[in-house]
Amino acid sequence: MTAESIVFSNFGVELIRRDGGYFLRYDSGEIVGKMVEVQISEQEANRVKLSERDAYEVILAHQRARG
Repeated sequence: MTAESIVFSNFGVELIRRDGGYFLRYDSGEIVGKMVEVQISEQEANRVKLSERDAYEVILAHQRARG
């Protein structure tokens, strides 16, 4: 079983710490809501906590990377 903890929840996102890594969980924003979870770096995790705009920019960067 994997231990996980929510270390931040604001701006419509949850920042999760699991197995030594950081994961960002957010609503995909599509017509039918779907929660998306992506692994992010520690630097991105720190940025997510700064502001709603920073959290949004981290999400956009990962959406672009996925194509």
